[in-house]
Amino acid sequence: MKNKELYTKYDLLLPSKFDGGYLIIALYEKIKNREIEEYFTQNEINEILVDIKVEFNLDSIRPWTNIKDNLFHYFLRSHPDEPWKYYLTDYAKNVVDLMVSKLENPYKNHPLKKSVQASFTILHGEINTIEELERKFGRIFIQGSKKIITDHLEALEDELREAYQKLNDILRKEDQQSATILVREFTVIFRKFGERAEDITEAIISKDKFLDDLLNVVDEFYRRMEDDGKFDINNLQKSKNDWVKAQEIYMDIRDFFNSVDQKVHIIRRQINHASEKLTELQEQFSARAFFRLQIKKLHRIVLESSQYTSEGVKFSNNFPLKQLVHEPVRMLYPRYYESEPPKPNIIVNVEVDETYERSEKQKIAKEINRQQIINQWVDKAKDILENNGQLSIAELMNSIVDEEKDLSIAYQVASLMTAYTSESNEVFIDVEQKIISLSQQNLSLWKTKIMK
Repeated sequence: MKNKELYTKYDLLLPSKFDGGYLIIALYEKIKNREIEEYFTQNEINEILVDIKVEFNLDSIRPWTNIKDNLFHYFLRSHPDEPWKYYLTDYAKNVVDLMVSKLENPYKNHPLKKSVQASFTILHGEINTIEELERKFGRIFIQGSKKIITDHLEALEDELREAYQKLNDILRKEDQQSATILVREFTVIFRKFGERAEDITEAIISKDKFLDDLLNVVDEFYRRMEDDGKFDINNLQKSKNDWVKAQEIYMDIRDFFNSVDQKVHIIRRQINHASEKLTELQEQFSARAFFRLQIKKLHRIVLESSQYTSEGVKFSNNFPLKQLVHEPVRMLYPRYYESEPPKPNIIVNVEVDETYERSEKQKIAKEINRQQIINQWVDKAKDILENNGQLSIAELMNSIVDEEKDLSIAYQVASLMTAYTSESNEVFIDVEQKIISLSQQNLSLWKTKIMK
């Protein structure tokens, strides 16, 4: 509770319904319907309070003199030239508009796919500079599009929640209505779930295509940075900054769509659960139909096995004949028992194999020494790169092989330096398609340079 003012002024920001809340809504509706003027009088306020009292069957309602002080903080103002008249503040109108938009969300009847495509689409050749990318999909410029998708998902959740309540109401009326009526009502409601599931699937496809197109744009900025590193060093820093900005835009939009995927996953679970409800209803109808068939069979057997006499209805063939299904209980028991006490566990001391121990220790020491040599060469290679500004992989491997007489060490050092270029933004690798063979080694590689 860091914002103490929010807690102390809560009743002023959102008054309770009979302490001014319903009055503000009624004033807003009457002004909108042109039943009263925008600047209204106290008599009109008192009439609305009487209407609220009658509408909700209240014995009494707080008078205007008791609630006006709270409303004058944020909801009402006096007319500057005519102090006996009042008007609604913009805050009051915004609060009521928020309530109306929540109950009558315009996105309920608008497909989610169209919203995604309208806000998140990249045409071929549309974006060529970082300024165009920021202007179309930057964090600030994309806030409106994000809000559209968020409001759309919220409307979809509300719509499915209402449909879910209707499904539960239909299931509660199962004993009162016929199966045909229940299936018809259930199908009408469930069709909405099917349409929304199809819409969500198409929206996800559109979203995935957009992210792929945006990633291609980011990759294009990276390729420009690579080209500038080879042919235009003066423009390299700008290209690198453009690529970093493009990557930040992509990460921001990807994180947003990850949150969208989580909300869509919850909505899909609701749709799947509604499908399970339909399956349960079908199973109940099947069980009820099977029971009715069995009753009809029993009725036919009774008619075939009975006859009417002067003494009344008599059954032939000893009908009804009852017999209980019986099966003797089988007791399974072992024929022999283990009467001896359990044998104690014996700990066997294994003798130390000194030869094997010495051999493994030598292997460990050799591997540790090998890793130390690799780390030393990696540090030496980084020093060469720092001092000279570039490093030839072929020359580095030849030096290691000549000194260490071990090709695997040279290969490990070259791999670590290549990985170092991927981790650091300050260096990059240049690979030329020219085969170079290492001296006295059966190994060939591309001509590779690491530059800073």
